[in-house]
Amino acid sequence: MMENKTRESNDQASELRQLLDEVENSNEQELQEEDGPQKSETETDTETNVDILNLPPRKEVHSKYNKRTKLKISRASKRLISVIIILLLLFGTMFYLWGEELLEIIGNM
Repeated sequence: MMENKTRESNDQASELRQLLDEVENSNEQELQEEDGPQKSETETDTETNVDILNLPPRKEVHSKYNKRTKLKISRASKRLISVIIILLLLFGTMFYLWGEELLEIIGNM
């Protein structure tokens, strides 16, 4: 168990290191381009440039995903709602059958 967690954390760390190396390499290459000779178009096409400083705000990125808001109701809440509905139906039926007599009985309590 513990070995799997350390392997996963090492994998995540290696991925981050690789990404950081790519960014550093691209920054170094940009500096060399300014000072040195120009690269050909095929070399620049194959490279992936990750510009960390010019990323859009998080709100803007995640606003693209317009998911519906899900309403999560716990099991206890579902039970309470169902009991209330059953009681309302019961009182509604009793009122339909006995009407004014039921109101008098409830009023006398």
